[in-house]
Amino acid sequence: MAYKLITSPIADKDVEKAIKYYIETKTELAKAFLKEVRAVKKYLIKNPKKIQVRYSNVRIAFLKKFPYGIHFVFENDTIVIVGIFHTSKNPKNWKDRS
Repeated sequence: MAYKLITSPIADKDVEKAIKYYIETKTELAKAFLKEVRAVKKYLIKNPKKIQVRYSNVRIAFLKKFPYGIHFVFENDTIVIVGIFHTSKNPKNWKDRS
């Protein structure tokens, strides 16, 4: 079963910030980052329950090649991405989004 996926506007901004950083570093990295984010989203649509709850009903799907986690909630057959954060970010900054 495929579930409905919603990406919050603030999560879209998280991706934009990361892409901007990777473009400044190396354009190929930005493309690879975006490709991996899309792949993880496709996985989530099919398998949201396979990702364990980490805090306050929020699950985190980690990217494999980049140090980022997709933070999402899953309720009523809907996945809502609340943020896409670098793993070195302070948890206090993203806990308020859920």
